[in-house]
Amino acid sequence: MLNICRNELKKLRRQKTAGMLWAVGILIPAFGTLLCIKNQYPFRNLIGANVMFGSFLMIPFTFSVMLLNLFELEERNHTLKNILVIGIPGWQIFLSKLASALVIVVVLSGIYTVYTVTGGIFLRNYMPDVVRIFGIYLGTSLCSICATMPVLLLIILLRKRNLISMIAINCYVLVDFLFTWQLSMFHCLDMHLPVLAAYRITYPFTILEYTDNLQRGLDILYYPMDRGLFLLGVTAAVSVGISLWLYKRQEADV
Repeated sequence: MLNICRNELKKLRRQKTAGMLWAVGILIPAFGTLLCIKNQYPFRNLIGANVMFGSFLMIPFTFSVMLLNLFELEERNHTLKNILVIGIPGWQIFLSKLASALVIVVVLSGIYTVYTVTGGIFLRNYMPDVVRIFGIYLGTSLCSICATMPVLLLIILLRKRNLISMIAINCYVLVDFLFTWQLSMFHCLDMHLPVLAAYRITYPFTILEYTDNLQRGLDILYYPMDRGLFLLGVTAAVSVGISLWLYKRQEADV
């Protein structure tokens, strides 16, 4: 399966769409970092901006489009039939595409960490804890991806219609981001949308400086870790399970 993942990543490397997404993923944090440096915001503001616009917007968007591109390449090049003939199970192909897209998430989290640490040198209240910063970005990115995992269903259902898939998954990610951006400000604490759970269980970890009283308040207001992770885990498991079942049914028609 490791070889399959490596081949999937090689496919992406040759795609112009993937190159454009890499450029956007690299430039967006650069702009945010320069803006924070120019206005001399505290270091925590830089992390907050990268969490919101990176982990909850750009990284899920990039993950979804990269994953769509992998399925679309399979459809365009008619490679699935040849792969199945040599005896590779369909579930390995499916999971290798998913794993390849997750590798991109890890790389982008690393890029955001480099920008943040670099920008922090010029800002106030700089905390050079690289491991913690990387953990913040990767953790929130993975939670937001679990929350938006139903997009995988859209990819599988619409992968033969690439443009419709592209529009649908981008709209889904954007709507989720707007829920995070707007509803969280209205303190809709009783809403159990997965994306809000992802935001509320990861938000306390993005705060670098807090008192015991603030931590107690966060524990009361935000989702408990066990409940939030359970909600995200169920969302991701159900989405992947149904998507894999649909993928194997489509595979039977090849």
